[in-house]
Amino acid sequence: MEFILNWHPAIAVTVLCMVTVMISYAGLKLVRRYFTEDVLRQNHEVGGFIFNAFGLIYAVLIAFVVFATWTEFDNSKKNVDKESIELADIYHNSKALPEQYRQQVTPLLKAYTESVINGEWKSLENGKPSERSVESFNKLWTFFTTIDRSLLKNEIAYQETLKHMNDAGENRRMRIFDSTNNIPGIIWVVLLFGAVVTVIYTYFFYARNIRHQFVMTSALTILNTLILYMILLLDNPFLGYMRVDYKPFEYVLQLLNSGM
Repeated sequence: MEFILNWHPAIAVTVLCMVTVMISYAGLKLVRRYFTEDVLRQNHEVGGFIFNAFGLIYAVLIAFVVFATWTEFDNSKKNVDKESIELADIYHNSKALPEQYRQQVTPLLKAYTESVINGEWKSLENGKPSERSVESFNKLWTFFTTIDRSLLKNEIAYQETLKHMNDAGENRRMRIFDSTNNIPGIIWVVLLFGAVVTVIYTYFFYARNIRHQFVMTSALTILNTLILYMILLLDNPFLGYMRVDYKPFEYVLQLLNSGM
């Protein structure tokens, strides 16, 4: 299903809804062929009660999963923003370093930022960091931890820089973790099972005009399809058309190039 994530949402929604609606219509016609009106009407009272109970349970599950995936998606975006902010703070704090060190900071930060934009963002689709980014970040760490502190005139600024490095590393690790933190397969099985069952339940209620029943069944089918598609998008923050972008890192790169 990952290839669907790369489609424009309008195209993906249209295709998915058309396919699921056609399948639901075929199921409705099949049930009407083998079950008479009298047989279907006999189940209305009990079937309606069970359908309401099942729908309530499924709605609670859907609400929980949507909330969880939206929270994770939002956190993924925040982690990217925080990492870029820490890099900008490191750059600004580096201005308090002696000249011989200050000149080395910008190239190191640029190398890391460019590696994230040009390489790591693509590798996050597979939940993996890029070797170039790992190497660039390690070089940045090595640089700051090997500075001769006896040459420093502003020890406080240096300590703050190390703190920003720690925070940047933490947000970087969270960003990589977010790229692999997906909904467990068993939850997807339950979600799909619930969506299918809620649609099938509608087949066993009888409306004299099958077109009216088809419209109601289609509405439920489309709603289930849209919800599952939304969950799929939110569950993959670094994959597909709606993924989190790297604009915050572009801002850092512009800052480094401007020399401000």
